[in-house]
Amino acid sequence: MATASPAADGGRGRPWEGGLVSWPPAPPLTIPWTWMGPSWGQHPGEIIEFPILKLNGRTMEIESTFHMYVQPVVHPQLTPFCTELTGIIQAMVDGQPSLQQVLERVDEWMAKEGLLDPNVKSIFVTCGDWDLKVMLPGQCQYLGLPVADYFKQWINLKKVILDAYTGPCGCGSDQRPLAQEKELQSQAYSFAMGCWPKNGLLDMNKGLSLQHIGRPHSGIDDCKNIANIMKTLAYRGFIFKQTSKPF
Repeated sequence: MATASPAADGGRGRPWEGGLVSWPPAPPLTIPWTWMGPSWGQHPGEIIEFPILKLNGRTMEIESTFHMYVQPVVHPQLTPFCTELTGIIQAMVDGQPSLQQVLERVDEWMAKEGLLDPNVKSIFVTCGDWDLKVMLPGQCQYLGLPVADYFKQWINLKKVILDAYTGPCGCGSDQRPLAQEKELQSQAYSFAMGCWPKNGLLDMNKGLSLQHIGRPHSGIDDCKNIANIMKTLAYRGFIFKQTSKPF
């Protein structure tokens, strides 16, 4: 899901990067969104773009897309910085559904895609913990909205737990010993590339020799990049598992 919200500095924005992955027979989803938040001086932060990609758990191909812009209610006016950073202009959020309405439509879409079936295992995939650990629950708490259980577990693409990795390390050196690859709390990208992706998706794409898709800080484009990175890592032998802790 990708979303954007008004930032704390009067309309500065940042992307929420994440996704939802479901295992066979259901497909996975990627979720990045864009938001504007307290790190720029305004409180509360608000989500303004909410995109989700549903990925096939076997092929990692995109099977379905959810994408909506969100009308900010506390700070309804976007700042020039937010527009410059995210590409989202005022007209794109004016008259759009509120976060409550968008979350209701997310739930309808999840049901339509079979992702609420108790026999289907699915999980969101994010580029960082902030979006689902802080941003979404924080805004929902401020607005008095419930947080669906499916938003309470996720895979942080930066910190993927590996069962085993048997392919090349991806950083130009020879394959590492298997025992060394079986660390329980390893970062998928840094484990493969030998460095931590300080600049998130941009660094990941560069390290994996992937072309960055679309515009940085665009929620829907971030979703596509997450999906592409996941597919590349999966082909290299990575096993993706939940990294979030219950809360």
